[in-house]
Amino acid sequence: MEMQPGQMAYDRASTVFSPDGRLFQVEYALQAIQMGGTAVAVTYEGGIVFVAYRNLPVSSLAESGSIEKSFAIDHGLGCVTAGLIADSRVLVEFLRVEAQRHRLSYGEPVPYTVLGHALGTLLQQYTQFGGTRPFAVSLLLGGFTGRTAGLIELDPSGATIGWKAYAIGRNRRAVADLLEEKLPEKANEETAFRFAVQAVAEGSPTPFPPEALDASILEPDSELRRLAPSEVARRVQGLAFIGSPDKKGSTR
Repeated sequence: MEMQPGQMAYDRASTVFSPDGRLFQVEYALQAIQMGGTAVAVTYEGGIVFVAYRNLPVSSLAESGSIEKSFAIDHGLGCVTAGLIADSRVLVEFLRVEAQRHRLSYGEPVPYTVLGHALGTLLQQYTQFGGTRPFAVSLLLGGFTGRTAGLIELDPSGATIGWKAYAIGRNRRAVADLLEEKLPEKANEETAFRFAVQAVAEGSPTPFPPEALDASILEPDSELRRLAPSEVARRVQGLAFIGSPDKKGSTR
């Protein structure tokens, strides 16, 4: 990001606009997300596939499975994140509490669009008040309208956009272009999964082993199902971009 003359006068607080209408702290948060791994969500007939790249721990003593990028929210609700893992846990906890609050108040599951807008409001508040910083996290929140799957993208600005499939994190523009160009109009679970893995590989600078993938499947009226490493390895067997691990410690 190129530093413009006088920019330092406006980038020290998230509440101060620059003369050309920019909030630099929000842009810096988006830049931090770009440093993390790529995460992709793809809808198909009857469900949603979440696939995210996670940096494997440098130490052989660490449990790679403890690094989570996809999260269950409620029955028929789940999300995948890109950015700072610590920030993402705070937002996931907010989503879980809001989902249960809605269920207790109205006796029904919260619509994913309502939940997404509630989180968008929280994210926006962290750009509006002094003494805070934007969350360095983007999310793809998935849910269902009836049996039809849908996604909402949320970024540090609090903006919410609906998608059929999308990517966040590293090289998201290139990955999103791939999804737009090659995603089949109709897909089953297996097709959506392999295409999501291909999209994550598009955002990765090097080949990666199967254990670097956090893969989950969401279906209506069910909790998010995280695929075991053995199942992920079976599903990606033979794909050209599955290779040797690139071990770089990270919290993104």
